[in-house]
Amino acid sequence: MLNIERNSILFKISLAFLLIIFLSSVFFFFLYQNAKERELKDFIKNAVLLVTSGRSEIPKSIESNYEIVEDPEFIYNVYTNGKVELERDFLTIKIYLIEYEHQHYVLVNQFGINFLVKKKNEFSLHRLVILSWIMFNVIIVGIYIGIVKSFYPLKVLREKIKALKSGSFDVKIDVEKNDEIGFIAKEFNEAITTLKKKEEIRRWFLRNIAHELKTPITKGKIAIELLEDEKGKQHFEKIFNRLEFLVNQLMTVEKIVSKDIKLKFECLEVKKVIDNAISLLLATEKPNINIVLNEELKIKVDLNIFSIAVKNLLDNGLKFSEDGKVDVIVKDKKIYFINKGDKPPFNEELLFEPFIKETSLKNQEGLGLGLYITKFIADFHNVKIQYQYQEGKNVFILDLSQVIC
Repeated sequence: MLNIERNSILFKISLAFLLIIFLSSVFFFFLYQNAKERELKDFIKNAVLLVTSGRSEIPKSIESNYEIVEDPEFIYNVYTNGKVELERDFLTIKIYLIEYEHQHYVLVNQFGINFLVKKKNEFSLHRLVILSWIMFNVIIVGIYIGIVKSFYPLKVLREKIKALKSGSFDVKIDVEKNDEIGFIAKEFNEAITTLKKKEEIRRWFLRNIAHELKTPITKGKIAIELLEDEKGKQHFEKIFNRLEFLVNQLMTVEKIVSKDIKLKFECLEVKKVIDNAISLLLATEKPNINIVLNEELKIKVDLNIFSIAVKNLLDNGLKFSEDGKVDVIVKDKKIYFINKGDKPPFNEELLFEPFIKETSLKNQEGLGLGLYITKFIADFHNVKIQYQYQEGKNVFILDLSQVIC
């Protein structure tokens, strides 16, 4: 069955059905009370007519539905052991409405003589009301169950969408209904097929273009070794290194998004991961990074992949720091990356989206993929990443509590 959430349509439908059942039960209760009261009044009236009227004066309907009990012992048991529900005293007669063994009797005392009257026919209107109430509720519950079952494919659709969100395209909904939900399921399956084809084209394009770019880059790096002009040689080396770095970034994005990465988890010291990340920085001179280890931590991560995430945060901090400095503080099972600078000019929720970048002179060469890749790598390692802006400083935080070893 479905898990009913408070804000869901099914929850509102359930409340509506409960309200219908409650209101109908109240209606049937008053109907039952009225029917029972009316029956008892008719019973008393007809019993008195049966006792006080002559045989020729009794209507056939009364004679066929009511009878006078002749057994004195039974009359005594009813009178002494029964529950008197109503008592009326007139000039010549006394009337008692008595319930005995789940059945009603009318005892009429006329001139000191007791006459006990009972119904021949057990069927009564109030029982019909009860039966109607039961049948009504069965129908309502049946309709409700049918509606709940019709909502079940939506639960399947929700789970498939979650799988799609996590990057899996191997999802399909098997729904053979011709209603609106079946139509949605069909459209979803067709959309997945289209997305899968587009994803395959995207992967092929990225891998092919990366492969095609690597060949001329490699040849170019070999060719510059033949240059005699040292200044020109360094200039071309910088260009080719940058091109190689961008190609590798594209390939990393492709592998992360397609989840085509096999992680090799190791229990490593945080300091080793940070040092490895610093070695990945494309810096012409030693970067101004101040590392403060307030606690010694060991974390279970993939050294090469997780170092890329840390490197991206260091590179981002150095790029946008006013003083060209980044503080890396390890404390409380977290790593803090702090740099002095302006707050990003866009919404914080967009920080980790692809191709979102600040269009300043500091960021002319960037693709806007660094923090996007970092977020993906952090998610792979079950590490939460946060951003805060405090007292003129940008602070990125990696929560390592789930990967401590």
